[in-house]
Amino acid sequence: MKGHEKLTLLLCLIWTATILYGEMFSFYMPFLFSCSWPHLSSSSSSDSTMNGKGYAADYVKVAVIADPQIMDKTSLRLPSKSLALEFVQFYTDLFMRRAFFSSILPFKPEVILFLGDYFDGGPYLSDDEWQESLSRLKHMFGLNTEEIHSTVKVYHLPGNHDIGYATLQSHKPEVVRRYEKEFGSRNYQFMVGKVEFVAIDAQTVDANQEGSVASATWNFVSNVSSDRQLHPRVLLSHIPLYRRDWTDCVPHRGSPIINQVIVLSGHDHDQCTVTHESKGGPVTEHTLGTISWQQGNLYPSFMLLSARKTPLSDTSLPEEAVLTRLCFLPMQTHIYIWYIVLFVLTILSLLLWPTSGLSFCHHQFDDMVECVRKLINIYRDGTKEKNEDENYEYEMIWGADGSMHLVKKVLAQPVTRTNNIGPVERGNAVMRATAKKSVNQLTEVCLSMETNADSEVDPKKLPPRASKSKAKMVIQRFVRTFRMLILIAAVNVPLYMMFLFKDWIDK
Repeated sequence: MKGHEKLTLLLCLIWTATILYGEMFSFYMPFLFSCSWPHLSSSSSSDSTMNGKGYAADYVKVAVIADPQIMDKTSLRLPSKSLALEFVQFYTDLFMRRAFFSSILPFKPEVILFLGDYFDGGPYLSDDEWQESLSRLKHMFGLNTEEIHSTVKVYHLPGNHDIGYATLQSHKPEVVRRYEKEFGSRNYQFMVGKVEFVAIDAQTVDANQEGSVASATWNFVSNVSSDRQLHPRVLLSHIPLYRRDWTDCVPHRGSPIINQVIVLSGHDHDQCTVTHESKGGPVTEHTLGTISWQQGNLYPSFMLLSARKTPLSDTSLPEEAVLTRLCFLPMQTHIYIWYIVLFVLTILSLLLWPTSGLSFCHHQFDDMVECVRKLINIYRDGTKEKNEDENYEYEMIWGADGSMHLVKKVLAQPVTRTNNIGPVERGNAVMRATAKKSVNQLTEVCLSMETNADSEVDPKKLPPRASKSKAKMVIQRFVRTFRMLILIAAVNVPLYMMFLFKDWIDK
């Protein structure tokens, strides 16, 4: 196998491994290695009943997802149904579908919480456009599958990109009606195990707004607050609670600035964990980052939450009622950047790879050593002949037939060599012959070395040296590169397309 063929095989294997990781294995990483249910590793749940599998059995498993914000015509100001918009929508939707089915569902959650912003331009979409976006949302998260309906309870929370703020809700009440028709009430409460979850429409009370729209939410919050609290509570709010600028959000925060906004929340597209002081004591708020790689966060995420099934004992701490763990999805932007870098490296490698492959440098070194060795021998032989000739002189003798002969005679006094370079009259004929012989041998060595470096055939069967134009060599290199690229693409493009269609079809 020739050198460039070996290189092609190596690049083909690298591309195959890259596609397998980028399109499949990277989405299994949270489940296999980087994340787990918090109650499985919690050392505080000492009174948990243990089943035969060796983990705490008294927690309900809840997966929390925030801000899918699926792209539409309002996202990038692209024309509706344009090829560019369809392209962006497909790859954004595909990432979230893979994340849900390969990273989240393998954890087998019993409850799924969506913290709002399902759409990007929800209030500004026509009914037909809204229904089309809703179909995409259900397809991405399997909301229209029997698996979700039969085994998982799903709860929804409205976001500002779904129904807008109080002012918009007042002017476009139809936006709220179509949301509630599909997802249910905007203010409600429900139980998960022995933990009470309270969901509110935070958009209506953001910045302490007042009016008929906001009053419904304020009344709901007031009634819940006046109820006798029998169970630990979790507040679900799409918009985070107020926090000062530059509030420390612990290491998971990616962006540097925390703006003032209005205890499980989303909206911010970035992760944040902050503790609020209240009359009842400190309250921890977890703001989830977006699950979409197109919404300004290089580290898309979701949360695994464990809600206690049994009442807290007298020795249990309140924090044991709800345990949380933030999990990160593949960095899709970095995967695509690596695809581009690998493509450029592939082109350069095929174009610039030596004709004789990896053995090129080895052959070149051997040829250079052989050339030096022959030059040394030539110098030694020439010096020996030259030194011998310096001790003799030649006398011309004419024969009877008129021919001339050179007769070699020993000098009475040998010639002493000096370092001065000057014309040497004695032995000129022999010196010219030696020089000619040396030049011929040197030329033969150099030609042999050059031919071995440039030729692709067996060195033992080297053809006579032929002059090739640079243009012809460049064309041959491009043709070879194109041929090798076709071979690499023939293996990996079908593999890539298979993953695209496999992950997009209904499961």
